[in-house]
Amino acid sequence: MADSAATVLKVACDNAYDKNPDSCSHAVWDVVKAVVDPKEPHRQANGMIDHLTTSWTEVTLDKGHELARAGTVVIGGLKGTPNGHVLVVYPGEKMESGGYDYFYAKLKKTLKMRSHGKYPPCMSTSMGSWPGAKSKGDKTVWDPWANDAVFEKVKFWTPKAAKS
Repeated sequence: MADSAATVLKVACDNAYDKNPDSCSHAVWDVVKAVVDPKEPHRQANGMIDHLTTSWTEVTLDKGHELARAGTVVIGGLKGTPNGHVLVVYPGEKMESGGYDYFYAKLKKTLKMRSHGKYPPCMSTSMGSWPGAKSKGDKTVWDPWANDAVFEKVKFWTPKAAKS
């Protein structure tokens, strides 16, 4: 049963990624509507995080990974100015972070992001240009922030019924 739920979550993530390449909140919203509640109202990232904090259950990253592998929606997010960022933990095995090219302005050259460890994969889209923020399961939950100190502040939530 977990395999079929994980497949449903994966398909919802893939569809949301394809439909919303430039809006993390719309992509996450589409996953929530497809898997959790079709009547869920849209919220921008910061508002969504406020809602998750009061209406969903916060889980550790490891618990979130376990739940996502079983097909339960787990949303990760961090508020920011003017916009925060949200993503969905993608069902799958942990993988090395990094591995993508990015432009380092200080040196005026393209570098490859080194790995900062193994993390769960994610579905993430973004209106920004950071290459680590766009993932259809090929990057990790660490990559949109690409900074250990910032990633420590990222929280993860799952619907209240999934906390057990």
